[in-house]
Order: sequence, then C-alpha cells, then structure tokens
Amino acid sequence: MTGKSKGLSATCVVLAVLIVVSAALAANQVKGGAYSGSVTPARDGVVVSFKVSSSGKLVTALTISNTPLYCSGGGRPTPVRFKSASISPGGTFTSTGKYVISEGPKKGQVGTKLKITGKFLKGKAEQGTITTTYVGFPKCSGKSAYSTKA
Repeated sequence: MTGKSKGLSATCVVLAVLIVVSAALAANQVKGGAYSGSVTPARDGVVVSFKVSSSGKLVTALTISNTPLYCSGGGRPTPVRFKSASISPGGTFTSTGKYVISEGPKKGQVGTKLKITGKFLKGKAEQGTITTTYVGFPKCSGKSAYSTKA
C-alpha cells in the first residue's frame, strides 16, 4: 500500500466509526409524537404529558396535571406548564416551570418551582425526574421519577 492509500483507508475507517457511534447515540424520540404517563410510584394522580416537534428537536406543551406534594396537606390540583426544551443529540432534555399563586395574600408570588429532566428510550418510551421546590416550605419539596410513552 502506498502512503496515499493508507491515508485514504484510515479516513474510511474513521468515517465508518463515526457513523456507527452517531447511530448508537441517536435519540429515540418519536418526531411529532405525543407522550403521556405518570409519576412512579403513582402520587396524587400526577400526569406528565408533552409533544415532540416534527423535527424531533424540541419538547413542547410539557405539562404536569398537579404538583407532587411530599408532606401532609394539600388542596386542589395545581397544574404546571413548563417551558419548551431542546432535545440533545443523546435524547435528553431539561425544562423548568413554576406555579404562581392565584389567590389570597400571596397572590402573584411564585409558590412552587419545578425542574423536569427526561431521556428518550427505545420502544417509544421516555423517563425522567421531576424536582419540586415549595417556596417557604422546604419539607414539602422533593423528587419523583416518572415515565411516559408515545
């Protein structure tokens, strides 16, 4: 083999490896898909739902039906809508949301801050974690795992 042939062969090998690695790291999200699921184990009927853009690069319409509560007490459900989030090449996303108090002496103040992280899996599945922080009530804050399917 000449030096030129060896260089060309090495380039072909590198390209083949990159293609295989890219395929292995490719995300599994369903483009244009609608996902729905729940917190696990089930807690206060919390439903997680969202859509994936037709390009497969963005999570949109991300909502939870109620904020998870990690202490006694409660009240009516407080649904939260999260910001849209970019999906990484590895199939992960992170978004934040908040519940703003709608009545009473604290009306207009943030009562709960939330963060959601997710990862798309094979078989039209996705799973992640919801972190809930109750402003002024740290004992009621916590984390919950969740899973969804398209």
